[in-house]
Amino acid sequence: MTALYQEISDSILEQVQSGILRIGEKLPPEADYAATLGISRSTLRLAFAELERVGVLERKKRAGTTIISSQPKRRFSMSTTGIYDLLSLGRDTVLSDILTRKVDAKDNPALNIDDGKSGQWLEVIGTRTLPNETTPFNVSRVYVPKRFAGIEPLLIRDVPSVFRVIEDNYDVAVGRVSQTVKAIACPEAEATTMGLSVGAPVLRIDAQLYLRNGELMEMSVAFFDPDRFQVRTDVEID
Repeated sequence: MTALYQEISDSILEQVQSGILRIGEKLPPEADYAATLGISRSTLRLAFAELERVGVLERKKRAGTTIISSQPKRRFSMSTTGIYDLLSLGRDTVLSDILTRKVDAKDNPALNIDDGKSGQWLEVIGTRTLPNETTPFNVSRVYVPKRFAGIEPLLIRDVPSVFRVIEDNYDVAVGRVSQTVKAIACPEAEATTMGLSVGAPVLRIDAQLYLRNGELMEMSVAFFDPDRFQVRTDVEID
């Protein structure tokens, strides 16, 4: 069953796309619009938030709500309500254009960790692209410790994610995910791949995946085009 706010956002989008509502037009104040639609203000706010998320509406304090586009932007939304959602990137898209090589921990700053895992790692570089698009929205660099480096021959084709290949072939499972999200200036190589200007703002997510016994399974450094990717947190307080 579709949530009421989603029905309202779909209805507003249909009116924009049919010309009933026009780009540049301001929508009525929330209280008045909600009363006209026969819904609560909280429901309308959720509908507005959804349309703002996909780039159809723009909301500014004291300036109201303005229609800015009739075409929602495609973007990947990653929720963070639990491990299953954190790993949704590897469930809903595939890692493509994969390149692999052996790298030494002492030569790679990304592997500058104190966990006793020195020596060679398997580096896996790949991209992710939204459906019906050709330009990637993500570039990922995944580092696999020596124990799991035997997956390299299996990475000659697209895969959902590196950790899924490890799980399937070593009979192990992810038990913990630790990640950090920050905004940075896009490096040259990643900018070229994602069709961005060098130095444009991008999201960088550094992640570590651990087995249930606490052993490190993989590390990754991933870059995302913020116009086509978002991280969403939805936490309920008991």
